[in-house]
Amino acid sequence: MLFLLRYDTERKSAEEMSGFFEQTIEVHREHEIPATFFCTGGAIDARDADFKTFFDEVKDDPLFDIQDHSYSHIGIGYEAGKPLDVLRQDYERSIACHERVFGRRPTGISICGTSGADGNRLQGFDETEKSRAELDMLVDLGIRMVNSHLIGHTESREFLNYASLGHPGVMGYPSSYSDTGWMNRAEHGDPMEYILGQITARAERGEPMPLMLHDWVAWLKAGDQKLSHVIQIVDHARSLGYELVTHVDCYNRKHLWS
Repeated sequence: MLFLLRYDTERKSAEEMSGFFEQTIEVHREHEIPATFFCTGGAIDARDADFKTFFDEVKDDPLFDIQDHSYSHIGIGYEAGKPLDVLRQDYERSIACHERVFGRRPTGISICGTSGADGNRLQGFDETEKSRAELDMLVDLGIRMVNSHLIGHTESREFLNYASLGHPGVMGYPSSYSDTGWMNRAEHGDPMEYILGQITARAERGEPMPLMLHDWVAWLKAGDQKLSHVIQIVDHARSLGYELVTHVDCYNRKHLWS
């Protein structure tokens, strides 16, 4: 069973996020916690020195996988989303930030939530001609990993490939359990009781467990700045038999999705 931990890394305020990267490196190395950091180009631009220092420290460490989260938190796969040329410009701008600060292009993205601003989320990239074109656009930009987003498939549970849309080399990965809901807004009562219970339930069903953290929630809303909740979550997952992996680890295990 795989546990897929990620941070959507998007906060622009260097003052608010001071110390986050340093603490993250310390905790993830001490406890051997692999994670993927999906970074917005806007945050990279606003805090380029912080991101460059982070990257220089972790670039050769397999525990840390750095990928993209658009430039402006723009949404793809939405019923009333932005025009294709606007989406492409946003992603091109974000990829340029990765190249400038990290010296390399990302190969994965996490789809951004838009809080309803772009209409309802579609059921899959295969639902409309425009959504199919959105996936084509991402692939043309070099993206090979994106949320599992096809009609008839469960995004929160399945790995898949996009062969049905002409892209057999592109992996869809499970995505769910955003901490903006269960921790920041405490939508399910006590945040830790809820998420630990969900991990237990997944383990009992033998299902992969995706966990979507956000840099600002983990740092500003979790009760301390030690990432102690991350340690507690990981210890619980491991006690149930989960193996922690990054997104690029999953991509390299092609038997999972091809």
